Amino acid sequence: MNSPIIYTSKYLRTTPETVRVAEALSVTLGRLNIEHRELVNTNDYWCRDYMPIKISDKGVYAKYNYSPDYLVDYKTKRQYITKQVDVCQELDIFAPIDLGIVFDGGNYVRCDDKVIMTDKIFMENPTWTARDLINHLSESLNADIILLPWDMKDICGHSDGMVSYLGDNRILLNSCWRNVDKPYYKRLLKILQPNFEIVEPVYGCKENIHSWCYLNYLQLSNALLLPVLSEKADCENDVAAIEYFEGLFPNLKVVPIYALPLIKKGGALHCVTWEYIEQK
Repeated sequence: MNSPIIYTSKYLRTTPETVRVAEALSVTLGRLNIEHRELVNTNDYWCRDYMPIKISDKGVYAKYNYSPDYLVDYKTKRQYITKQVDVCQELDIFAPIDLGIVFDGGNYVRCDDKVIMTDKIFMENPTWTARDLINHLSESLNADIILLPWDMKDICGHSDGMVSYLGDNRILLNSCWRNVDKPYYKRLLKILQPNFEIVEPVYGCKENIHSWCYLNYLQLSNALLLPVLSEKADCENDVAAIEYFEGLFPNLKVVPIYALPLIKKGGALHCVTWEYIEQK
């Protein structure tokens, strides 16, 4: 199998704050001998959301209609909608499946033969019955669909900020609700426990309001790029998170990447990257 190419959007270089993240990612990927390219024809840098989703490790992708309500419903934000067909036109992507529904790549966490997403998918596709939509997704994605309740304080309704797949039927569940919304956290556990072995991160210090960001890492074949809050990765939360992920991924090099400009906007490294297996 070809090694994945890591893409980021050229739009990530359009502000002084985010260009630092773009440059740090580019330099780090180069040092790790991971091929990095930039997407053109993009209108924002959250490329995970609008790029096709990978449904097979052989490089098979699925297309969809990217028109999220958190952009469509606001006139001033519609300019940030990236048309999937435009950004993909220069890539030879094998995408034989078109979901034909409103979808968002940030609401897609592939776990082998299962996919985790939030139930916001129903609100985004009101003409479908719940049963028909789930059956359609399951058949199209060749996976069992695990639905998590949408935390409506997060307007995006993304699952990739809630869980991350560790392999071998193990998932990492974000700890951000553990102390602030215990009933919601218990609901998540009740849904996930019958399907996965759950790993709950414990950082060993008082968590920052932005501590949710650590789960939004980018995992590579030889390293784990971890978003951090301080420029030198030396604040208490960053030090604790680095130590935790070094223990969780002992075979990978944990590389901290300062990502506070993204974190303040509600995302981190997983959100601004996209893996592509080139067909040769």
